[in-house]
Amino acid sequence: MRPTAFPRSRRLKRRRLIRPLFERGRADVGRVRAGTVVVLYRAVPRADVGRDVGVQVGFAPGRRSTNARRTAVRRHLREAFRPNQGPLLDRFGDRPDCLTLMVLFRGRDETAADDIRRDLPVALAKLAAREVPLAAATAPPSAPAP
Repeated sequence: MRPTAFPRSRRLKRRRLIRPLFERGRADVGRVRAGTVVVLYRAVPRADVGRDVGVQVGFAPGRRSTNARRTAVRRHLREAFRPNQGPLLDRFGDRPDCLTLMVLFRGRDETAADDIRRDLPVALAKLAAREVPLAAATAPPSAPAP
């Protein structure tokens, strides 16, 4: 697969995987910040993801005044992510779990394209250099004791 491809299997869409990234006080959620870009990440067992991929990514442009601006910021985030995803895929592709990411933009609309192009590669490089612990296997509910 091309290193700049971003297939549907790598898109983070399931609410049950996205919600925990935004819950405050969770010990298993990490955060990387570089300028106007914040990356929230968490390791999840591949069985919970439903696909055999090492990384799933979602993009959140923040609350903008119009849908057109949100769409434009999301497009800039995807365009900047594609050529810089290689180190993440190399590092987390062979693990038994999946790294789920939410990439957030916290800047101004007027400078979004330049800010994202400058800050997202730095945030992804920081994340690729971090030691992310393996996800704990999800155990099926145990039977009640007699």
